[in-house]
Amino acid sequence: MPTLAVVLSLIRERGAVSRVELAGATGFTQATMTRAVRKLEDLDLVHEVGTVPSNQGKPRRLVGIKADARYMIGLQFDAYSGTGVVVDLAGGVVAQRDLIAPGLRPPETVIAELAEAVRLLLKDAAVPRDRVLGVGLATYGPQDRKAGVLLTPQPTPDWQGHPLAVSLSKATGIPVAVENDATAAGIGIQTLSGAASSFVVVYMCGGIGAGLILDGQPYRGVTSNGLELGHISVDALGPQCTCGNRGCLDTAAGPTAVMEQALADPLLAGRIESGAGPLAAILSIGRAALDGDAAAADLIDASAQKLAIATVTLVNLFDIGRVVLAGRAFADLGPTYRDTLQAILDQAVFMRHVHATRVELAPDVTQAAAIGAATVVLRNLLESPDAP
Repeated sequence: MPTLAVVLSLIRERGAVSRVELAGATGFTQATMTRAVRKLEDLDLVHEVGTVPSNQGKPRRLVGIKADARYMIGLQFDAYSGTGVVVDLAGGVVAQRDLIAPGLRPPETVIAELAEAVRLLLKDAAVPRDRVLGVGLATYGPQDRKAGVLLTPQPTPDWQGHPLAVSLSKATGIPVAVENDATAAGIGIQTLSGAASSFVVVYMCGGIGAGLILDGQPYRGVTSNGLELGHISVDALGPQCTCGNRGCLDTAAGPTAVMEQALADPLLAGRIESGAGPLAAILSIGRAALDGDAAAADLIDASAQKLAIATVTLVNLFDIGRVVLAGRAFADLGPTYRDTLQAILDQAVFMRHVHATRVELAPDVTQAAAIGAATVVLRNLLESPDAP
């Protein structure tokens, strides 16, 4: 039987659709699809929205998403940024807030702020808590997704092993699910642009990561910590990364690398506000590049070219025809990175003579991970063995 998440995604994508059409899209029998739709109706997630004529005489009944029946909250954060959204069942954002960046503050302080953000988001959306399925929290890895725990001492040692999901759930009274931010961005893009698509997402915010959607399903690997694009080596003899490898993409071309290179240039250093973190720094250098600063443009171009080299490796591994850029670092620079990646992928992807690989920006580069985090809550419910 197809997963209820896949069926719901197809209904969301098509708006109003018959069970016959759903069966044809998935390859399952109409009887099987009827059972799946009935389960979604029992969960109060879909309802009948009309009929269309049928060649067999009896009109086909159409089903659609019951958009306002339930809501999910999505939060994205790393050390340098945060975004919160409330999403309805149709994937529509009904409230949004920028969150205070955690910085180097302890988990307890940040979790209290996230709980307050949840309260304010629900107030903005005028949504009662009893209609909220849960909170999805998209953040960096490595992480233990099932336990809701970070497995890294970043940004400070206090975060390693902290019961993130349990703490936030206690603070909000709402179930919390943790997801890798790049994977969440892929799920968010899928929610906004197509149920059964296959693509890789290149995610850049405080650092660089990647997610992969294959035939509508997120690729997770053994521990849900795969596709660490930022730790693909682009310089075998380069400086050693904290991960133990040498010449990692993140240390060569990520926001921290761009910031360090800019601060080493007295003219470019003045473009960066005192005390700014890597994300704010790359955004400042990016704006300078767009304003015509040649040195800033050179830095951004070098970052984009190295990112493209690592992305070629990713595309070659999975034979993917679509690359989507997401993350706050692409807020202004998205078109610049997109064009550089497209040019290099057109020249260097192994299967370029068989199929094209298209590079594009996410529908909303800043909110994709938060929207995906919200959607994860719904996916977890529908893919649970305890689902009715």
